[in-house]
Amino acid sequence: MLFALFSWGSRMGRLSYFGYSVLLGIVLVVLGLILLLPLRNATNAQGVTIAIVLILVAMAIWGGFCLAAKRLHDINLSAWHYAWMIVVPAICNGLGAAMQETMKVPGLTLIIIGGVISLSVGLFLLLWPGTDGPNDYGERE
Repeated sequence: MLFALFSWGSRMGRLSYFGYSVLLGIVLVVLGLILLLPLRNATNAQGVTIAIVLILVAMAIWGGFCLAAKRLHDINLSAWHYAWMIVVPAICNGLGAAMQETMKVPGLTLIIIGGVISLSVGLFLLLWPGTDGPNDYGERE
């Protein structure tokens, strides 16, 4: 089951994508609680806390990429499409945040555009039907 979260080969349908996305979130929250709760009473645990959070963020990014790659394969698209699906909103949000201090309205507009693009990508991956039968990426599991 966890193999499906951290490998990008094969295909994944809409319902499986949703279920595994929820499972990834639950696994990360539970793992974070298990690792971080013992540190709550430690006197100097800042370095360990930062390391644990960085590991959890890396797992979230990798797991999210793997799930999106499988979902894109089900739609008969290359996983490389996920690169622009992530980079474009990140650029919009980064430019918007940088512009916030000097030009408030254009900066906020770019941040909103980045959020709308991210939401659209998420809904596309969740709702777009996959290819019936085999495609360039094999059979659906």
